[in-house]
Amino acid sequence: MQKKGGDDMAEWHGNERIFKTYVNGAGDDGKRTAIKVKGKEHILTFDEAQNYDCFGAILNDGFIDISFDDVEMGVKFLDMAKANDWHCMVLINPDNNHIHTYWKNEQGKITKLSAQDQKLAVGLIADIHGGATYIPLRVHGVDRFPPIYDIQNGEDYQEVPDELLPVNTKINLWNVNKGGRNNALSGMALYLSHDKRFAKEQVKHILTNTNNFIFADKLSDKELSVILRDETFSGMAEIPKLNILNAAELFSMNVQPIEFIIDGLVPVGLVLLASPPKYGKSWLCLNMALSVAMGRDFLGFKANKSKVLYLALEDRNDRLKQRISQILGKGERFPAELNLAIDSATLDTGFIDSLSDFLIEHPETKLIIIDTFIKIRGEAKRNESAYSVDSREAGIIKKFADTHGIAIVLVTHTRKGIDPDDPFVNITGTYGVAGIADDMIVLTKQKRCDEVTKMSVTGRDVAFEEYPIVFDKDRGKWMRQSDSYDDFIAKTEIEIKRAEYMTGNIRKTILKLLEENSGTWAGACGSIITKSKEYGTPIALTSQKLGFELAEINGFLFEDGVLHTEINNGSGAKKHKFEKA
Repeated sequence: MQKKGGDDMAEWHGNERIFKTYVNGAGDDGKRTAIKVKGKEHILTFDEAQNYDCFGAILNDGFIDISFDDVEMGVKFLDMAKANDWHCMVLINPDNNHIHTYWKNEQGKITKLSAQDQKLAVGLIADIHGGATYIPLRVHGVDRFPPIYDIQNGEDYQEVPDELLPVNTKINLWNVNKGGRNNALSGMALYLSHDKRFAKEQVKHILTNTNNFIFADKLSDKELSVILRDETFSGMAEIPKLNILNAAELFSMNVQPIEFIIDGLVPVGLVLLASPPKYGKSWLCLNMALSVAMGRDFLGFKANKSKVLYLALEDRNDRLKQRISQILGKGERFPAELNLAIDSATLDTGFIDSLSDFLIEHPETKLIIIDTFIKIRGEAKRNESAYSVDSREAGIIKKFADTHGIAIVLVTHTRKGIDPDDPFVNITGTYGVAGIADDMIVLTKQKRCDEVTKMSVTGRDVAFEEYPIVFDKDRGKWMRQSDSYDDFIAKTEIEIKRAEYMTGNIRKTILKLLEENSGTWAGACGSIITKSKEYGTPIALTSQKLGFELAEINGFLFEDGVLHTEINNGSGAKKHKFEKA
């Protein structure tokens, strides 16, 4: 690679590899074409285009423009490109020092070909343009060429590197202060490890570049190695290799499927269960423990019967007895397969040893519920970061679960409002705990007073799903309402809307109009509002809002035997016609 300069600059005559044609520019900003170029393969050569005060190029198929409007980001990018020996072309706008970089995108790594302010895997922010994009090369006499960075003779341009692929996360790596670097990098490691585009070594390389080039004060090698250790990527696929076996060998292999304690929800391994305080987590845990101990469905999921240990470390025996009685109902015996404890050692004082002793005495146990994590936590070691503590302690519990082939549900809390669109990001503590867990279950509500709770589930062994669940206080039971939270809420909203329609003054007014006019009436929204007042069923909406509302309730009108048609008279005003079907 080389940085162009001196005589090289004068010798540049465009780039036929990246640009398929050139065209004269127009406009006050010089950033649009003077003619329509769609469908035209050739308009001007580079030499012909130089006769114009404004001209630019049309991007070739299979190439993409990734541009940086922040000058400091542009500098960081160039440093990274040189250090990694990236094969691309870079143009600079001399007016503001914004840079444009050009890459192959033949493999379609970037699918969204027109997007602004995209967060990239390495932490930079960029605009992305592909397809037949117009690239200004001269704007009112000011040249944006030759390249300040380009390939040497005999080299070819490369596909977009992993570092520059867009990612959909709110984790910020740019201008992170010293105190936030570990957590931000840990969060991105966790995020990228669950992105199927990246293998473990690719993620490590990306985040090493983030540390070396994006952070103003980079982490030490020791700190970085802690974040990028193998535990962070537990369960993540390595870069695929051709490990060949024939069909006969495959047939003879004893391949065991993932074992689930609760089918589709709780597999063997470490499962996090989190929600804000006072959301009913302990009731949910007790429901889960009883379901597995008795071999009964839990929230509609099949529970595989086994012994259970429920560590209700924030409860009392009298409350546990009252709650179990409430859940089971009169006359039903408490299951001997459920073992309970209301206190325990911590991870520093023999907690794991006590679990080992318990399993020796109760080997049929397949589920342990720890309610809550905070009650068994130990002390941080000297100079140990919060992330390291979280990762170490969660790792101890997961290793125990994996070694003994059991599921451990670790109950914890969520923080308030960090990311309303991603409930898993809100799990309390650093990303060290979430990174170790095999699966996560998070309970959320739009408002604390809402009856319906969203149960979001994701992990290595379960598909991402969101379920609507409701707590029956009288029976002490959680119940799943549907297989889809979004579908359930949509149907609920429709029913609420239908109920409002059935009892509302709009329906009463329209039916009265049809009754007085032999089953047919037409008029403007203003007339409907006037009539509603005459009928004693006043509609408290403006004409414009009533028009929107009529469109919303059109289906309900049809169910009511009323055909509603909008009539546009060409002047902008609309009439509404109603007919009794």
